[in-house]
Amino acid sequence: MAYMYEKYDQNYEDFASGKVLYNAHGTTSFPVRLASEIIQRCFRLLEIKGNNGPYSLYDPCCGGAYMLTVTGLMHGHRITNIYASDVDHEVLQVAERNLSLLTPSGLARRKEQLTRLTALFQKKSHEEALASLERLDEHLETSILEETYVSQVDITSNEKSSSHRDISIVMTDLPYGDKVNWRTDSPDPISDFFDQILKRINPDHSVVAVITNKGQKLKHKRFKKLQYFKIGKRQIGIFELIS
Repeated sequence: MAYMYEKYDQNYEDFASGKVLYNAHGTTSFPVRLASEIIQRCFRLLEIKGNNGPYSLYDPCCGGAYMLTVTGLMHGHRITNIYASDVDHEVLQVAERNLSLLTPSGLARRKEQLTRLTALFQKKSHEEALASLERLDEHLETSILEETYVSQVDITSNEKSSSHRDISIVMTDLPYGDKVNWRTDSPDPISDFFDQILKRINPDHSVVAVITNKGQKLKHKRFKKLQYFKIGKRQIGIFELIS
């Protein structure tokens, strides 16, 4: 894979899970450089469609919302609304805390926590986390984010209707068995995932970016693949709804 936007690898330690961002036990983090590359490809594809933003972003398999939070910090100047859902209600508590870091008040609460930990334990790691937080705070200066929404949803099921509608960008890292498996009764979760997503996106001005391992087939009769690439153990497809 050739990077189109994040051409040069940088130091992303400020975004490390468990440093400033909250860590969710049993979930995975996601490569920051790759997340930034994918979202920028989505922006460009939407611009070609005539949608110049700002955009809404949805991750239906969000886990602790690590990828959403990183994306919101790095590209909050182009995103007004972020939607997060997962089938696991416990992990959504971490998702809410992480997404709160996209607001001045949430970041201020995290600063108070880290300041208390530094005073109590006098660990270098806490001092480094505070320094990282100050740098992350600079990203909020250009953010246009208005709201974040967190809800419990099984994206492979039709049981619960969602208020997440007219979405511009879906970007999700599907479960594929390293730490996280599908928690569904669906015999074909990827197909059902696409079935449910098409109800939530803007039919004319949206893209769907799906990340999974190389063992799963990324296709659906209602979606056209715009871009496809592989990196390491992952495959990434970016799709649009066939009109």
